[in-house]
Amino acid sequence: MIRSSMSCSVRRHVLSVALASACACAAVLLVPRQAQAYDGSFDLGVDGDATALLAPSPTNNNLSNWGGGFKVRFGDHFKLRNGLFLTPEVGYAFDHVFAATNNGQTGEAENMNRIFAGLRLGVGHNVIPTIYAHVGYGFRSVSENNTVATNAGIIPGSNGLTVDTGVAVEFRVARHLFIGPHAEWVFIDTSVAAPQWLAFGGHIDFVF
Repeated sequence: MIRSSMSCSVRRHVLSVALASACACAAVLLVPRQAQAYDGSFDLGVDGDATALLAPSPTNNNLSNWGGGFKVRFGDHFKLRNGLFLTPEVGYAFDHVFAATNNGQTGEAENMNRIFAGLRLGVGHNVIPTIYAHVGYGFRSVSENNTVATNAGIIPGSNGLTVDTGVAVEFRVARHLFIGPHAEWVFIDTSVAAPQWLAFGGHIDFVF
């Protein structure tokens, strides 16, 4: 009963984030055409992450608490009034969780794959605090023999809605170049051991 209540609570949170992201994207579509792109309209972002696994239980599943991954993002970069920036974007993310040995048993490393769309909102000029959220499709796969991509098989029942939300700081280091740190929470709503994790890392954005 407790597990069921927690599952419903997580799903309500997922739907809330998804709805908020959808509303934000709709707001972007309603932005007046007079809003001009900042130094051009195309934003290409690359993120590098260290991940801290929250679920499923690392101990029970013979997984490490830690892993690593990356994201590739692209979209339009809009400059609005009062120093506001909106970036609707789409992208792909990959996170790898290392195997661990518990009670003499070694698990299999796992991969988390996501395709997503969402929005980034920032304010500032040379230093831009930013919040963001994405929704999309995600799935888990097992890496046999502790490899990252070779012989990886998708876990049945491991695909579903994915959401993430995070905060970042953008530092403008050149006219078309931004770098900075970020931290985010990620969840994939699957019927089998729905994974969630925290990601910490750095990113670089090229605005053309």
